[in-house]
Amino acid sequence: MKKINYTLLFLAAFNPLSAQVLITAGNALSPTANSQAVLELYAQNKDKGLLMPKVSLAATNAPNPFPSHMAGMTVYNTNTTAAALTGVTPGFYYNDGTSWNRLEVQLPTVGDIKYSSTPGDQDGWYLLDGRAISGLPSTVQSRAVSLGFATVLPNSADRYLKSKSASETLGAISGNTSVALTQANLPNITYNATTTTNGAHTHAYNDRASGTTNSIEAGSTKTVVDNDSTTSTTSNAGAHNHTFSVATGGTNTALNLQPKYLSAYMFVYLGQ
Repeated sequence: MKKINYTLLFLAAFNPLSAQVLITAGNALSPTANSQAVLELYAQNKDKGLLMPKVSLAATNAPNPFPSHMAGMTVYNTNTTAAALTGVTPGFYYNDGTSWNRLEVQLPTVGDIKYSSTPGDQDGWYLLDGRAISGLPSTVQSRAVSLGFATVLPNSADRYLKSKSASETLGAISGNTSVALTQANLPNITYNATTTTNGAHTHAYNDRASGTTNSIEAGSTKTVVDNDSTTSTTSNAGAHNHTFSVATGGTNTALNLQPKYLSAYMFVYLGQ
């Protein structure tokens, strides 16, 4: 069995309030505690870690197996409970004084999208600005291609994020901020109307075509008996209709479809 020597060194300055504790694994020649740490763990061969105490928690809202909640207490839970709101699963938990909270780090996955107020590439997140894939680091190019960005990254400038449809290509840019209605977009309504017969009025007409004295009948020219030109009017009797048209008054001005918004930069995660 391999024997590991643990040496506990208490290093204290002249002022006892500034004491530090250094715990080492191995026979280090002259380990020195960090002056800013109350407790420091040191592994001479750099092959040791910190093993947290393993406990079986009952629920996030129960202090068990401790007598009461204590803010700052950190443990590794080994139990699993199925309660919907207070259940626990194996993993690290810390206590905030009233309940247990799981310690977990959610790392991004290649292809994740996020918004940010920072304009530059950051920690594996690349700005969607329409740049060529060939300008990205070589290790990142293959990841971009695997997502479907074969030649360029999509340009997200002045664009909203939309869920992809079955027929769309990933990263497709489409849509308009305004639209102009055509007649086909208007409601299917027919307006029917006629003028009324109310109101007596007359129409002028000319008898004998303004003094024409000859007329052609059956291929020969004959003298009109009544060659006097007379202007007369019709009577106001007799109901009749008039057609009319109604102007729409429209100017074909496009409608603005863009709602109020907050602008930000859009990124895709391609790793580092």
